[in-house]
Amino acid sequence: MAKVQGITEMLGIFPCFNVSRRRRRLSSDEMKLVEQYRDLSESDRIAMRYLVDAMRTVSRF
Repeated sequence: MAKVQGITEMLGIFPCFNVSRRRRRLSSDEMKLVEQYRDLSESDRIAMRYLVDAMRTVSRF
């Protein structure tokens, strides 16, 4: 469950997860991933959200 929350925090898909948890400092690898995500176009971000949703329905994290 922690891995799913980490992914959703990074992608900003479910902001409600952030409300209940105290924020922690991101590692350098996580910061690089966030920067790469921010550089994506809007259509790529939407595609990423669909991909994460599809992965959630077919497998367990």
